Amino acid sequence: MQECFEAIALRTTPFKENSSIVSLYTDSFGAKTFFVNGGRKRTAKVKSVLFQPLQILDVVAYQPPKSQMMTIKEASVKTFADSSSLDIVRTTLAFFLTEVISLSLKNEQKDEKIYAFLRQTVVALNQTTQDRLKDFHLHFLYDFALLLGFEPVDISIASNNKQERLDKLSELVAFYQEHITNQKPIQSQQILHTILN
Repeated sequence: MQECFEAIALRTTPFKENSSIVSLYTDSFGAKTFFVNGGRKRTAKVKSVLFQPLQILDVVAYQPPKSQMMTIKEASVKTFADSSSLDIVRTTLAFFLTEVISLSLKNEQKDEKIYAFLRQTVVALNQTTQDRLKDFHLHFLYDFALLLGFEPVDISIASNNKQERLDKLSELVAFYQEHITNQKPIQSQQILHTILN
């Protein structure tokens, strides 16, 4: 039986010689992993490169007999960004956000509010002008924590300069590690520090 759904790409892991395991947040299943058979082959029908962090896709998947993981049969990208969006700051923010999302969402249950929030975040990341991206991750961390039921009390996201933004990021990351990610560190924080400086 085939399932058709929309999904947001989070992470791709190589599997064996040419295949991949992809982690998606879907509108139908919530957080779930899928198998992409031969996705790293040049001639693949479904290429693993489609599943870049925070890419929104239309996906067709099926459940093979005797397999616990669904296999992706078809996938196509929904594009919201223009060519000016393809820059190092946006790409780094996408990697940071996907790491936070992956560490924060551990169950496979469907959640329409979370999916709508993440989808809106992706669209906003693609459409926000370059000069307004400097606080994007701070607003995301604060709003996402609230959505998950955790209020970052005594943490303000207002900032006037680079050092204040770095301090606010460190505070919010520490809050996530204590309350949401079960003490797992957010590794891409350091890369974000470098890029936003």
